[in-house]
Amino acid sequence: METNFPIEKAIISLINCYKNLVTKKMRPLGLYPGQDLILLELLKEDRIAQNQLVIALCVDHSTIAKSISRMLKSGLVRTEKSTKDKRITLVSLTPKGTSLAKQVEEVWQEAEQNATADMSDEEQRLFIEMIEHIIKNLNQK
Repeated sequence: METNFPIEKAIISLINCYKNLVTKKMRPLGLYPGQDLILLELLKEDRIAQNQLVIALCVDHSTIAKSISRMLKSGLVRTEKSTKDKRITLVSLTPKGTSLAKQVEEVWQEAEQNATADMSDEEQRLFIEMIEHIIKNLNQK
């Protein structure tokens, strides 16, 4: 039976398949959901304000605070107060966190390669362009 909402079905199927693949590969690393994204952000720019993580990952402050607390206990990150503004908490990777972040990066690279296998550069460009167009349309509503 054909669906009345083919775009919705395609988007949901894509997200679920991608999420299942990445989750399966992340599970052995012992990370809670979302911690992989925090590690990747810190790998890109270490020693950043906790509020910058909130903005970069589009999540609320309590979610980041809880994740950072868990990651502190696991020895993945360290925190310190900014010397310029004591209200700001800076987060940085420990050597253990850096090592794990690099493993996370490999998982995401492999997932992206799996997702785009047999797609030309032009097909990948068009796919991204279409997704960005849909996001723009949805954000206008």
